[in-house]
Amino acid sequence: MDRFDTARALVLAAGARLRLARPEAGAVWEKTGHQDLVTRCDRETEQFLRSGILSAFPGDAIVGEEYPATPPGGTGCVWYLDPIDGTTNFVSQHRNYAVSVGCYQDGVPAFGLVLDVERGALYSARHGGGALRDETPIHVSHCGVLRDALLTTPGVLHTFLREHPRRAGLVELAGAVRGVRSMGCVALELCAVAAGEAELFVALRSCPWDHNAARIILAEAGGCICALDGAPLPKDTGSAVLAACSRPLLEQVLAGISANTSSRENG
Repeated sequence: MDRFDTARALVLAAGARLRLARPEAGAVWEKTGHQDLVTRCDRETEQFLRSGILSAFPGDAIVGEEYPATPPGGTGCVWYLDPIDGTTNFVSQHRNYAVSVGCYQDGVPAFGLVLDVERGALYSARHGGGALRDETPIHVSHCGVLRDALLTTPGVLHTFLREHPRRAGLVELAGAVRGVRSMGCVALELCAVAAGEAELFVALRSCPWDHNAARIILAEAGGCICALDGAPLPKDTGSAVLAACSRPLLEQVLAGISANTSSRENG
């Protein structure tokens, strides 16, 4: 099998295991605090994915959430793994969490896979091949007006409630759009924009394994993504993230955030 087929089989198998799993007492731990959890299932799922990838492609590099990155090999291929994106949802709800796998060849997107585990919906995209949910093509919304747009964010506390330089602009944005929703899963929320179920996404904190698969799916569905200051979104470092169904809508949001940031600084 090629890398895409191998990844697809591994993601589906990991999802099947997670659907049967329940976090056991003593198998849920805090990483940086009580709102940042990791479970034994996170670690076991990442080990399962790593083992399957490296067995088939031992020269590839892997960057995952729970274990140190493997050294770059000679293939130029790097995988980004999030074994459970939305661990809090997995623990508290057992829904709205995902297995996320993205692959880049010499820095160029190769493919992305995001499995909504409990729904059994697989979002996927190969570079240049469009985006799918299961076997059905998906495309971003054609909405071009903020008042008709739905905004999604995985972290309401950090985005709107805590002080940060762009808070005023984001609060104004929340009042300008049709509504704000939070799923608590970066990958699934980006896939919602890709599928036309939301028009905007913002996250104050996101790591490469959170977004590097879904950003490929979003791009192939016609959307766009950047850092919150408008710069290109880095692949290998954490960043604040802004995504939209279209470039004009993205630019409109960036202009509003920038204006509010400048006003706050000058005030």
